[in-house]
Amino acid sequence: MVPSDAASSPTTFIDVLFGWAVSFITMLSHLLNGYLTAFFVFTGIILNLLSVFIFLRKERAGTPAIQYYLVTLTLWQTALLANAFLLYSFPNLWWGHLVSQGTYVYLYPYVYTFANTTHTGSVWIVLTLTIDRYLALCQPLKHRAIGKKRRVRRLMVVVSIMAIMFSIPRFFEVHVILYCDPPTSDNCVATIDRTSLFDNQLYWTIYHVILAMIFVTLLPCLILFALTLRISIALRSAIAKRKSLCAPNSDVDTRCKSMKSSRYNSSRKDHKSNIMLVLVIAKFLISDILPTVIDVLEHVVGQSAFMRSPLASLFVDISNFLIVLNCSSNFWVFFVWGKRFRRSCRKCIKSTQIGACIYDMAQWNTDSEVSLCAPSSFTTANVTKAYGSTERSFRYKRHMELTASRTDETSLNPSRT
Repeated sequence: MVPSDAASSPTTFIDVLFGWAVSFITMLSHLLNGYLTAFFVFTGIILNLLSVFIFLRKERAGTPAIQYYLVTLTLWQTALLANAFLLYSFPNLWWGHLVSQGTYVYLYPYVYTFANTTHTGSVWIVLTLTIDRYLALCQPLKHRAIGKKRRVRRLMVVVSIMAIMFSIPRFFEVHVILYCDPPTSDNCVATIDRTSLFDNQLYWTIYHVILAMIFVTLLPCLILFALTLRISIALRSAIAKRKSLCAPNSDVDTRCKSMKSSRYNSSRKDHKSNIMLVLVIAKFLISDILPTVIDVLEHVVGQSAFMRSPLASLFVDISNFLIVLNCSSNFWVFFVWGKRFRRSCRKCIKSTQIGACIYDMAQWNTDSEVSLCAPSSFTTANVTKAYGSTERSFRYKRHMELTASRTDETSLNPSRT
């Protein structure tokens, strides 16, 4: 009796531990697919639409061709967020889990197809953006020839159409069937199921393994990594070259004045915009690495064995959440690194009545804090400079004060004249 109890206790402990792990994975998957995905989907859609509005508003006054890349990428990522909500977040929030039966599954063939289309379009737009930045930094003469606005617009349309055409076979991989239990009864329910095309080994090998890894997952990630590394090296060399133009031992009056010229300011703005675009590319690359690794592992292990693992399902949920997080955070990269974008945001906020009231209240609170602190005259001058006055105005004011004092001294002491 004793050996049997001793042998059964480890099995019971392992079962309890395994059950706890499965429950934790299920809870974490529900949190990722439900509440977190819904939060970033709604905030991301709002901020992405605001970004597109700002880009299109700036486009009237004449903007760089790079904004066509950003507008197209933002639109694709906004559509991806909407599909992620319909495919993952809404079923988890409404039913507590992903559903495979019921009226809602009639949306799945369309949402499944468009979700893959938006992901493919986002990958290809980021890839063309990376190639454009590589040519602009490393081969500027060639970039001037091909980087025209009209050509960029045509390229964005062609890439988007190709992404749609590449994803059309996805629509024929799943379909809705009526499942009746028993088969002769009228108690039938709509169920999502795979088609014979999805189970075809030749189709799976050509489309999902070869074409997908070449055009969507593995090869684009490798190209993005190599080009991003090359762009980063070019940016570092540009920073070093800019610092060498004004070395500590150089002639300050000649070198530093030349650095304040319009050419230097424009190159500095281009440098910041390049850093912003590299951050967008790097952020996309980081979020797309895990889905690529999961896709490769699924092909190596086998789809049936891969999908039976709860840990593999958790990694799939994490990879989907990283994609959602990437698609919803580009606004903050534009806002932090884009000076013109921040200025346009401020104008956009002040153009609305509510935004103008909030902006005026913020300015009034700031001015009140400055006046209540009762700083010294030197501090007041520096604070005033920080709120928009230029150094030239203070020099002019000081010059007028000195002129007035000299005039008073001359009038009081006429013998000096």
